[in-house]
Amino acid sequence: MFSNLLQAFVFQATRRPDARAVVVYQNNRNTTFTWQGLAAMTVEIAGQLDSQRIGFASDNSLADVILPLACMAARTIEVPFDHRLGESVSYLWQQIDGRWLSPSERERLVERAARTRPSEDQLDWLQQASRKIDVSAPALVLWTSGTTSSPKGVVLSHRNLCGNAQAKLKAVPQSNDDVRLTALPLCHAYARTCDLGTWLLSGCTLAVGFGFEAWRTLAPTVRPTLANTVPSMATRLLAADPDELGLGRLRLLGCGGAAMSEADFIKWRDRGVTVIQGYGLTETSPVICSATPGNATAGLVGHFVDGWESEIREGRLFVRGPHVMLGYWNDEAASCQKIDADGWLDTADNVELDEASGQLRILGRTDDVILLSDGRKVHPQSIERDITCIAGIRQAMVVSAGRRIVVWVDADQSCELETLRKKISLQLAPRPTWEQPAEISLFPSPLSQESDELTPKGEIRRDRILANRPYLSQSRPQV
Repeated sequence: MFSNLLQAFVFQATRRPDARAVVVYQNNRNTTFTWQGLAAMTVEIAGQLDSQRIGFASDNSLADVILPLACMAARTIEVPFDHRLGESVSYLWQQIDGRWLSPSERERLVERAARTRPSEDQLDWLQQASRKIDVSAPALVLWTSGTTSSPKGVVLSHRNLCGNAQAKLKAVPQSNDDVRLTALPLCHAYARTCDLGTWLLSGCTLAVGFGFEAWRTLAPTVRPTLANTVPSMATRLLAADPDELGLGRLRLLGCGGAAMSEADFIKWRDRGVTVIQGYGLTETSPVICSATPGNATAGLVGHFVDGWESEIREGRLFVRGPHVMLGYWNDEAASCQKIDADGWLDTADNVELDEASGQLRILGRTDDVILLSDGRKVHPQSIERDITCIAGIRQAMVVSAGRRIVVWVDADQSCELETLRKKISLQLAPRPTWEQPAEISLFPSPLSQESDELTPKGEIRRDRILANRPYLSQSRPQV
């Protein structure tokens, strides 16, 4: 059992130095790096990190694999930002302060490190560095999505990162024979733990790219056995040619961020691929629950992974354990509001336990619950997820309309409203009457990150949308 992820890295580099560790697409071709080669690069870059905090824009390049290792070795706090955040990065970075690595500087560091020749001294140095790590010390600052408020810097310790990855790996085992494709942002908690963390612990091969382009360039060559994704990408992959995207060996497909539709879940199962759904928060490192290959069920997120205590208070989930963050960066008031004096973290999510399986079902954010005029409560996220599973619909937003709800959708220009209305009505038909929309309308203009209506992950920001579009507050919008 490892106490930190750098120990796991040293173990892999010592045991299998010449094995394939990482594959990246660069200079129009796939390039492979061994464990020993990564160790040499890590030592070289760690020697260049002369600040207590290192910040950079993350784009899932080779640097996003090596810099986390180098920061651990140098006992430097890593602060990655999603490269899609744009100008808001400057504001957020001002809250941290430290050394900022520009894209060109990151590239120079990696290019110089790639010329370093491997040696046994490097592994000895890394071994010593791993022993000096204080597991309770801050290791990483990740940013919340800002769905319901301004993004906050979540401070995670070495214990958080290693322990949560070990818990996830126990729920979903993998071996050094596996090939894991990473196409989700490594600056977000899901990929950081469930891709990077489990890769270091298992010693499998990690193929690193970004978005659908990673599937197009890397997957046909490496032919992954494991991958994590989000529902919209899972739907897109189902529509593509499996041979062209190298899907022939895929056995496990993790799905996070939202629930996959039951229809897509069944389609993947029919292809021989088990969909592993889970649940968590950036503040919980992030995995709270995970399905296993043996109990994966559509609409459910599995049982609690090792390390968690849990309580459901009036439908709202609270958790306590070693995976809870250290706190929000320089925001004690928000930290105390999120975690009480006894260590219980308020997830702000409404959940229920499935009686048959004991697995958790996520209903939606507590703050997002819509109270209809007749007293009924509606969880909009669940309805919106079902709607966005329909081809051509990018986003959906549920709004209260007296005793009923109305739905606004952002769809491709090729989609006809009447056709969408029929598809949405059919999709929501199994739901109770009050969860079926009285009206379905198209947003006059698309939602966008530029207008602050979407997070970098494509999630809707309700408060901002309502502020930007006052017509949504009308109880019966014009069709």
